[in-house]
Amino acid sequence: MNMMRKKYIFLLGFFFINGCASSISSNVTRFHQLPPANGDSIEVVALDPTQQQSIEFATYAQMVGKKLGDVGYTPPVNNRSQYIAEIGYSMVAFGDTVIENRSPVSVGVGVGSGSRRGTSMGVGISTGFGSSNTEPQYVSRLTMNIIDLTTGNRLYEGHVESINSGQSLSQTMPILINALFENFPGESGTSNTVKVTP
Repeated sequence: MNMMRKKYIFLLGFFFINGCASSISSNVTRFHQLPPANGDSIEVVALDPTQQQSIEFATYAQMVGKKLGDVGYTPPVNNRSQYIAEIGYSMVAFGDTVIENRSPVSVGVGVGSGSRRGTSMGVGISTGFGSSNTEPQYVSRLTMNIIDLTTGNRLYEGHVESINSGQSLSQTMPILINALFENFPGESGTSNTVKVTP
């Protein structure tokens, strides 16, 4: 088998497998009267005060804080800030179970001889459609409110939800955060589906 044939086999398998890869969809809703960020200071706090000292909350707050920095906010100065970003999160099981199809992919190559024109080659791709598995389903949710501490007015309300199976909140939180900050702050009064590839 020459090098061109080997390259063809490799590319065929690569594109077929990557075509089967799926992204995770999240539903993002937001309402806001948020002015453009211009280096304003902001502190991330827990919506539930009992979570404020949690190590888990601190981990998620760091992720959110980085995203806020990416859109133009700065950390508090001398423990004082103009805004606070309240975040809350949860994961709740719903329904019973769902049947998910599995589709493993295999690529087979056959080389034969005996034809008048020399060696012949065949490529076969098979999938395992039809097999199934039952897994519980969960709704993961992240909420964020931004409040102007000078006036006490809430300037941003946003939340994102995602349905997943078998994953912990710590696994889905980066996906929820990325979805919430997609084109942040977004158009007020809208709800959109955002796809994030894990």
